[in-house]
Parts: sequence; C-alpha cells; structure tokens
Amino acid sequence: MLLFAALAAFAEDTPLKPKPAREQYTKYEYMIPMRDGVKLYTAVYQPKDTMKKYPLLMTRTPYSCQPYGEDRFRAALGPSEYTQNAGYIFVYQDVRGRFKSGGKFEQVRPYKPTKSGPKDFDESTDTYDSIEWLLRKLPNHNGRVGMWGISYPGFYSTMGMLDAHPGLQAVSPQAPVGDWFIGDDWRHNGAFFLAHAARWMYSNDKDTQANPAEVRKNPEYASPDGYSLFLKMGTLEEINEQLLKNRVPYWRDLMDHSTYDSFWKERDVRPHLRNIKPAVMTVGGWFDAEDLFGTLETYKRAEANNPGAYNISVMGP
Repeated sequence: MLLFAALAAFAEDTPLKPKPAREQYTKYEYMIPMRDGVKLYTAVYQPKDTMKKYPLLMTRTPYSCQPYGEDRFRAALGPSEYTQNAGYIFVYQDVRGRFKSGGKFEQVRPYKPTKSGPKDFDESTDTYDSIEWLLRKLPNHNGRVGMWGISYPGFYSTMGMLDAHPGLQAVSPQAPVGDWFIGDDWRHNGAFFLAHAARWMYSNDKDTQANPAEVRKNPEYASPDGYSLFLKMGTLEEINEQLLKNRVPYWRDLMDHSTYDSFWKERDVRPHLRNIKPAVMTVGGWFDAEDLFGTLETYKRAEANNPGAYNISVMGP
C-alpha cells in the first residue's frame, strides 16, 4: 500500500504472485507482557534474508491469529499479495482476552484519555506496549512500524494511533468501527439491525478462549427465511434464549442500552482523534452497509482536529 512505502529504507520490485510465505519467512510466537502484567499472543513473520533491515507491519485482531504454532503459516501475509514481497516483518496479535492472549476481552473497549495509574490500560496502551517490546526484542528492523486493519481490526488500528508510540509511522484503518450506536453495525441512528446483530454476536462473542473455527461458526437457523424466523421467536429475550442460548455476553449490553447513553458515548472514538502523529490513510467503500459511518467520520475528525497532519482517505465501490 502506498501509505506504507515511506516505512521501508529501500525499494524493490514486487512480483504479483509471491512465493509461499514459508519459503520467505521464519515464524516466531511470543507472549508480550503489557504494563499490567497480562501477556498477549503475537505471531511474527521475520524475513529469512537477514542482510537488510525491515519495517514492521502490524495488525491487532479479535478474530484470531490462526494458524497457531511456529511450524504453521498463514496462506498469505499482509493486506495484499503485493506486500508479502515488499520487505516487511509481519506482526499479528490476538487482542486482550481473545484466543491465545491473556486478560479479559471487552467489545470496543473505551479509550481512556486519563489513566488512573502506570498499570491502567486500554487498546492504545496495549498497542504502545507491544510496539515497544517488539522494537527492543526483534532483530533486523529499521525502527519503523506500520499498522492496518479491516472492520473490527480497523477499530484497533484507530486506537493504536491515539497516544501513538514514536515508532508508529503510518496507520491505515480500513472500514473501521467508529460508533456502534450512531452509524456502524448494530444501530444506524439508533435503529437496531436485529438479524445482523444476532448473527455477528453469535459468531464472535461466545467463548473467547475456544477453538477459533468453532467460535466463528454461524448459528444453526431453524429456517432460511429470516423475517419469519425472528418474527416467530417473539421477544428479544426469547431470541437470546432460543437462538443465542444465553452464550453471548454483549447481547445483554445491547439490550440494556437502547438509547445513546454514557455506555455508548464513552465508546465513541471520534472525540479522541487529536494530536495524531502517524500518517493516516483511512480506506472504505461507498456500498459498505456496516462501517461506512466509521470510515468517513474517522477521516473527517482526524482532518479537522489535526491541521498539517498527513491524513488521506481512499474510497472505492
């Protein structure tokens, strides 16, 4: 991606079809300690060519960094087939409380502008602590870090650029979550997207330490007719009991906070998009039914609140 080109200390041709990752990289797995002592699982793919120094390209995800095991490789590295040959150290991290990482998971964990003490954390500090550890411990890097993520990982990219580590040079939130009540995912100006919320929450909020393949499965619907299915179930509580089997903790939060109260307001990232130091490229699509709001608002707020910063937006179909 163009934004990350400035990270590299060199440029080289990048063939369209890269070699298998196993031929180009050595995989390492680390448990990186955070300031409160919790350790986060992090997979690092280090180029086998050690004659150069490389920038890091990082993504933090709640969806699992599988496959796990240093002998098991992802099918492709980075956001596109071009990046695998472009010269990066690739970093994938399970966020706090998900899969191999320790701690407790919290959906769209709020940013804390003021920390209560040296061990107080949020997704911004977890990003900072991870980058600090990686730059101290990994060999053959050039001190520069780029970060990217799509949809929910886009939210973690946005969080990473708040109070950013000095080594974080460029960030690309792509279709990022911005506000889960006003315009992204579950509610659009308060209107609740029932079928979407039920399916997504079932697949992504059941058991954060289970087998990733099992967690991401869709519900077993009694009927392919969604309108009829939810109509026959009746109340939202019956949907929780019959379809979700009371296995989705965040469903209760969705039901308990049906207005734009403090619960949602503290999870709105837009007021915090100030004093941004990394270069930013927000990416989205005009026909995105989930996170178009977050894409446009992330760009607009970063542009308005950070005069002179490198901040661009790329929109496609």
